[in-house]
Amino acid sequence: MDNNDASSEGFDPMDEIRKAEIQEYMLADAFNNSYKLLIKAISFDEMIEDKYRNDLDAAFDPELGPALNELENMIEFYIAEEDYEKCANLRDIMHTRFPQSINLGIED
Repeated sequence: MDNNDASSEGFDPMDEIRKAEIQEYMLADAFNNSYKLLIKAISFDEMIEDKYRNDLDAAFDPELGPALNELENMIEFYIAEEDYEKCANLRDIMHTRFPQSINLGIED
């Protein structure tokens, strides 16, 4: 099958790449907004106001706060981004909210 056959069937590799890039951008945006909420750089009300202007989102329900796995996912994201200051702040928040996480392998 050559490239013409693939595009005639509706599969466009570049379209798939663009979709993946958009998903990565949306995930990064959600994690960054969530981080700002957690460190109190923005309030939930401010985020809601901005959401209607800029379509912002968070990686967790701001009214309930993050679950342990959501904090772990955020830490993994920032490790990949090599943003270790955010990792340390999130680790501290995680250990405060979920003391049992201290023994789960997220080291100081």
